[in-house]
Amino acid sequence: MKLSQIRYFVVVAEELHFGRAARRLHRSQPPVSRQIRLLEEELGVELFKRNTQSVTLTHAGKVFLREIQPVLNTIEHATDAAKRAAAGHIGTLSIGMTASIMFGILPRILTEFRQRYPDVVVNLRLATKAEQLAAVKECRLSVGLVRSLSQDPDLCHEALLDEPLEVAMGPSNPLAAKAQIQLKDLANEGFILYRGHSPTSVADKIISACHTAGFSPRIVQETDDMQSAAALAALGIGVTLIASSLKQLGLPGLVCRPVLQGTVPLTIRLYAVYMRSEISTELTAFLSLVRIMCQANQPESPV
Repeated sequence: MKLSQIRYFVVVAEELHFGRAARRLHRSQPPVSRQIRLLEEELGVELFKRNTQSVTLTHAGKVFLREIQPVLNTIEHATDAAKRAAAGHIGTLSIGMTASIMFGILPRILTEFRQRYPDVVVNLRLATKAEQLAAVKECRLSVGLVRSLSQDPDLCHEALLDEPLEVAMGPSNPLAAKAQIQLKDLANEGFILYRGHSPTSVADKIISACHTAGFSPRIVQETDDMQSAAALAALGIGVTLIASSLKQLGLPGLVCRPVLQGTVPLTIRLYAVYMRSEISTELTAFLSLVRIMCQANQPESPV
């Protein structure tokens, strides 16, 4: 029994007219009639009573229609689901991120992705960069979103967006009176920096930028994330550099000002990290949307 024969039978049963059924099926009438006869021969029953005036279902035909219609609907649903899954519209996507990324463009990306792909289950996991890299390699995460590169050759790093950095400080700091701040103006300030120094870490990028500006930062406190650094800065413990989107934290006493090196704003880069050998259709769809939305939000003068 062929699926096409079942489809032909259902349409003929609905139309009770071979000519109209053939037109609905975009076929000529003889092939439709032939397939119905072959189906009847295989079943060993007559499904239709035919004469020159009308076509009607036999009792066997009515029972067969009642039983086969749900089966056909299930097959058509499964076929559609398979095609949608192949296009990335159905499945599961596990996304890792550091907490600070939740205050940037990511919420808009997730909203848009869920609207476009409502049948893809999105699992979010807050994790440090090291935790994300390990989870991506072990296929527990589809993709990680981090603010610095790793040196692992097994991982693919894709630059997505350069976000402006801002100086975060308490309201009593004299620099809070400025509309924008040159990095060199922070030479005498105590810095709150991030742990985990490496040649590609956020902390080392800040230290390198300070060296370019002509000074070595005096570190008074280290912390694990930008939110903690911003909270300590708001208390007057020192100054720190945070992604501009973290101003949305709304911490009491937190003052943020754009930071420049000469005429160029300092920025921090956002990366997608994934295994090149484990790119699913869901991840392909997600990365495509991320690229489009990040490009639309790219600052004019990234560094």
